[in-house]
Amino acid sequence: MAKRKKKQNLIYLSLVVIVAAIIGGSWFYSHHTREVSNSYAVSETATLSSGARVYNSLSAIQRANLPDQALVKVNRYYLTSNDNDDTYARINYNGKNYFVRATDIELKMNNEINNYLTQSGLPHAKITKQISSIFEQRGYSTSSGNPRGVVIHDTGNENSTISSEVSYMKQNYSSTRVFVHTFIDNQQILNIADTKYMAEGAGPYANPYFVQFEMPHEYTAASFANQLGNAAYYTAYILKQNNLPVTKGTKDGGGTVWTHAMISSYLGGTDHEDPISYWSTSARKLFGTTYNINNFVELVQAYYNQM
Repeated sequence: MAKRKKKQNLIYLSLVVIVAAIIGGSWFYSHHTREVSNSYAVSETATLSSGARVYNSLSAIQRANLPDQALVKVNRYYLTSNDNDDTYARINYNGKNYFVRATDIELKMNNEINNYLTQSGLPHAKITKQISSIFEQRGYSTSSGNPRGVVIHDTGNENSTISSEVSYMKQNYSSTRVFVHTFIDNQQILNIADTKYMAEGAGPYANPYFVQFEMPHEYTAASFANQLGNAAYYTAYILKQNNLPVTKGTKDGGGTVWTHAMISSYLGGTDHEDPISYWSTSARKLFGTTYNINNFVELVQAYYNQM
C-alpha cells in the first residue's frame, strides 16, 4: 500500500511539473513574442548605448553581443503592441541585421540645428493644457476616430507671442471659424483645444484628420532651436499617443508629419505655404544652415525614440 501511494504521489508530482512547465513556457513565450502593429523603413545612422540589449531577431529571446557605442545603420522601425508599446529598431552592423529597443540608440544628425539639440540632450518643455470651451468639437473622419498625423503651421506674424496669438484666435473665432490645437514657442507647449477633436486650421481636406499646432516666430539661435525641439517633441508625443509611425506626408495622402505647405500642394483646399519660409530664413540667418521637413522628421524620430 505504501509503495502504491508513493507511486501515485510521484505521478501527481510529475503531472504538476508538466503543467507548470506548459503554463510557464506559454507565459514566457507570450511575454517575449513581440506583436508588431506597424513598421516603416528609414535610412539613419546611430550609435548603440552602453549596455544596449541587442537581439538576433525581433522574436528572439537570446541576446547578441555588439560593441558598446558601435556605429550602426538603422533601416526600419517596428511599433509593438504587447511589449509596453516599445519601438524597436532594425539595425545593420557589419552587414548583418539585429534588433534593439529604440531607446538604446542615439541618432547621428546631419543638420546643425538637430545636432545642437542632440548635444543638449533633446530638451523640451512640458505640455500645458488650457482647453477652451469656445471651439467647436467635431470628431475626426477616421475609422478609429483618432487623428492620423500632425500638421505644422507658423503664425506668419512678426514679434507676436503665444498669449497675443491665442487671444486673437479666440476673439475672432466666431467670424473666422479658424483654430488650432496647440501653440509652441521656445519655452511653452500650450494646448488650447482638445486633441480628441479636429481643429480648423488647414482646410477641409486636412482638418478632419490631423492634430495642428502653430509656431510664433523666434529671433535668436537658441530660442529657434528650442522651439523646434518643443515642436518635434510634441509631434512625437501625439504620434506615440496614437500608435502612429514617424513618416513624412506623401502626395497620395500617406504619412503622419505634414507642413501646411504640403497640405496645399498634396491635398488642396488651402493655399498657405507655412512654415517653409520661416524655417529656412531663420535657419540661414541664425545658424548658417538650411532646415526643411526632412530635418524635422529626423528630429521627431529622435524624440520618439526616447518615449
